[in-house]
Amino acid sequence: MVVYARLILAIFWFKTISKSPDLSLFYVKFVLDFVLSLISFLKLICYGLAVTRLSEFIFANHWLTFSVAWPVNLLTATRGILLLFIAMDRTFATYFPIMFFKYRKFIPTFLIVGIVMSYTFVDTLVAFVSCQPNLNLPTTCVSAMCILGPCYQNYSLKFQQICYSLISFVTLLLAIKLLIWNKCKNQIVNRDLRRANRLAFIECAIIIIFDLIPPIVHSVCPSYFDYVGAINSVAQTLGFVVEAFLTVINLQQRYQTKLGSSTGNIFVRSGVADPSAMF
Repeated sequence: MVVYARLILAIFWFKTISKSPDLSLFYVKFVLDFVLSLISFLKLICYGLAVTRLSEFIFANHWLTFSVAWPVNLLTATRGILLLFIAMDRTFATYFPIMFFKYRKFIPTFLIVGIVMSYTFVDTLVAFVSCQPNLNLPTTCVSAMCILGPCYQNYSLKFQQICYSLISFVTLLLAIKLLIWNKCKNQIVNRDLRRANRLAFIECAIIIIFDLIPPIVHSVCPSYFDYVGAINSVAQTLGFVVEAFLTVINLQQRYQTKLGSSTGNIFVRSGVADPSAMF
């Protein structure tokens, strides 16, 4: 949460990291990740209060825990759709660069963001119309199955598994293409391409470990919360930390603004945006 806040401020407020129009979807992702990490932190606080003397209050006020747990699932699914669009965008640009740079400009970023955000209406309909949770009924635990109900929780887990499986597959295609460029072609590969290859594999590993495996474990072992606690939230938060740290390093290496002090003049250095080299 703190890392994403500093990253957003560095881009939009302090201007120490120069903006690039080609990274607009990533900027939306940074804001979404910051909001999601903030709400996830509040969710972990509720989990912590549930083991204190305030547990009876937490259990009795089902609406309170639901208002914290449901937005996490909602934003997680929305983030997954956005990541899928980003992964497809980068992969298409890598496999079909001429066609991408010729026709991609006809698909505005706000249209993609609008499609992504429209999912919130679908999720809301599923949560409140299809599943119809009884928020006046006290709960006996603070697991997602108790708070959200089995109907919505099972839907959310299935959606996350499908979405992040697709993201992992598309990202793996990107990494394979970059690996072929890096290893199999008889040409000199620059440092940016090597870094893109490395980051693509790291991103794929982060998605599989922190976003895909926890929902699968939750589906296979629904009662795991009683033994290991909120592993989904912990894994997601840890994934945010790792991804944000690597993203900051990459952005600072490619797009950071530097000031020269020897002559008093301001020198600005900004790299050419390469979507395949970003998270």
